[in-house]
Amino acid sequence: MRRDSFEDLKVYMRPMSVREVLTEMKDICGLMIDLAYASVLLGDEDLANEVLELEREIDSLLYQLWMSAAIAVRDRTDAEAMAGIVKVAVAMDEISNAVSDITQIVVGKLGIHPAVKEVLEKIEPHYRRVIIKPNSYLVGKSIGELDLDINLGIYVIAIRRKKELIIDPEDYVKFEPNDIVVVKGPLDCLNDFSMIASGQIKDFKEVIED
Repeated sequence: MRRDSFEDLKVYMRPMSVREVLTEMKDICGLMIDLAYASVLLGDEDLANEVLELEREIDSLLYQLWMSAAIAVRDRTDAEAMAGIVKVAVAMDEISNAVSDITQIVVGKLGIHPAVKEVLEKIEPHYRRVIIKPNSYLVGKSIGELDLDINLGIYVIAIRRKKELIIDPEDYVKFEPNDIVVVKGPLDCLNDFSMIASGQIKDFKEVIED
């Protein structure tokens, strides 16, 4: 979602330091990459559209960084230091543009060659869509309570709950019956999570102890 002007992005501005802007841009870029690959591998158009929304946020943050840089520069030394920061921000904006291009495979319904998909599926981390069954141990448990990143080595990218799509859910979010969860991680860990979600594994400690 490229623009010739940042004029329409001003409404998104909020007080942030240059460091905060760069940190948020980095975090959003990482999330965009996860969502883009997941959208392609799973053929999920909703995830692809979320990537395009996040690209807009990157554009807004870049505009804010330009503004902050212009205000902060007082002399040549400041200008030289700020130039390096701006280059990093512009590079992240270019990454976000490239990532959004990936989603056109899904949004434009272009499809992906089976050979390419096969290669992508062999690359770590893997991505999977998992349904939380009503009898699963996970129902009523929060992401933070389960410590999925530590105990299973997986990361929850998104949760589709009826008509709602929760992107990068916080630790306090609890799993509900029939949630469709998009996760990433090593293949063995995803297999364990799938069996817990389906109710095949009743005791979470079984997996942790392994």
